[in-house]
Amino acid sequence: MRQEALKPSDLSRAEKHGKRQDESSQKRRVRDEEPLVYGTLDLTAARARHMEGVKQSGRTTCIHALVQFPTDLIDGTDKAQQQQMLDHAVTFLNEFHGGDAVSAARLDRDETGKHTVDAFLLPKYDFRYKDGRVVKKASVSKFSKEQARARYVKTDKKTGNATIDRKTGKPIPRDDTRAQGSALQDAFFEYLRDEMQLSEAMPPERKKFTAKDRVEPEEYGLRKDRERLHDNARALSKADRVARERNKRQAAQNEA
Repeated sequence: MRQEALKPSDLSRAEKHGKRQDESSQKRRVRDEEPLVYGTLDLTAARARHMEGVKQSGRTTCIHALVQFPTDLIDGTDKAQQQQMLDHAVTFLNEFHGGDAVSAARLDRDETGKHTVDAFLLPKYDFRYKDGRVVKKASVSKFSKEQARARYVKTDKKTGNATIDRKTGKPIPRDDTRAQGSALQDAFFEYLRDEMQLSEAMPPERKKFTAKDRVEPEEYGLRKDRERLHDNARALSKADRVARERNKRQAAQNEA
C-alpha cells in the first residue's frame, strides 16, 4: 500500500495513463481487456464533483493510493475476484480516511499483473464552528495522523522506552509521516486478515531506511532482465569451463 500527494498536473497525467493515452501505459499492455472502474476514468471531473461545497486546507489536489493485493493468496484471474479486490480497496481506503474519501479507482486488466488497484482520494469531514455552523472540509493527513496517534507513541532512542508527557503523565503519541505510513500498512494487513479472511497474510516489515524504494514496472522489469542475462552468462561460462576441462582429460587419455 502506497500513497502519493498529487498536484493538478500529476492528476492530469494519471488520467491520461488510466485512459491509455500515454506511452508508458501502451508499453504495459499485454492483452485487450477493459479496466474495472469505480466511479469514472475522468479523474479531474471526479475530483471536482467530490469537492463541491468543500473547503480544503493545503494545496494537494488529491492522493493517489496504490493498493497491491497478495498475488500468492489471491488467484486474481477471475473477473469476479478482480472486482472484489477493487471493492475492497475502495472500502478500506474510505474506512481508513474517515468514511468519505475515494472519488475514483480502477483495476487495470490489460497489464501483466491483475492485483493492483489505483485509487484517487481526498478525505472529507464535517467541521463544526463554535457558533454551531457545520461545514464540509477536506484534509490530506487528518485521519492518517489520527490513525498514527492511536497506534504509536514516541520512544527514547537510547532506551526504547515510551516518552512521557510531564504535564499529563501519559506517553506522547506519534503522528509524523513515518508513523502515518506504518499505520496505513498495519491497517491494511489487519483488513486483509480480518475482513478478507486471508489468514496467511504476513504483517508488514519495518523499513530500516526512510528513502523511497519503489520503482516503476518498466525499471523493475529491466532489472529482472539484467539479472537473467547475468545468470545466463554465468551458466554459459561454467558450461564452457567444464567442457574445456573435459576435453583436456580426453586429450590426455587419447595421448596415453
